[in-house]
Amino acid sequence: MVDPAERIKSNQENHGLVSIETTRFGTIEVKEKRIIRFPEGILGFPNQRRFTILEHKPNSPFCWLQSLDDPALAFVMTSPFLIDPDYLKGLGRSFEEILEGIRDGKNAVFVLVTIPPGEVEEMTANLLGPIVIDIPERTGRQLVLANSTYSPRHPLKEFLS
Repeated sequence: MVDPAERIKSNQENHGLVSIETTRFGTIEVKEKRIIRFPEGILGFPNQRRFTILEHKPNSPFCWLQSLDDPALAFVMTSPFLIDPDYLKGLGRSFEEILEGIRDGKNAVFVLVTIPPGEVEEMTANLLGPIVIDIPERTGRQLVLANSTYSPRHPLKEFLS
């Protein structure tokens, strides 16, 4: 049996592709340029360092952050600016730089969405811990907005209408 890590490495060397059998999406092939590296992992998942973003469905406000290190791990995400158009404003200089990067097309910001099993109407977004992706560098990190009034469980009922 071939070690999955070796198979991934072989695909990268030969084709610039990573092939992974996911539990939600079946087998997906991801081009190297679509891999986002999280050097520090994500809160609660420090060893998950490679991800890709997958579309949920056309025109959906949601997408998926699929781990390439653990085929069973995928997070639902959305834009925090759909929830609060002034998200990150007034939080300090470093956040203003992130917003400037968004305007310049350098950064993308997402928040993780939690959907309780069987209770879609109770889904929430973690506005306290955004995911920031540096698009040209293909790196990401999860921030914690200390001293913020944002909630890690902001209700998303408005997305259900």
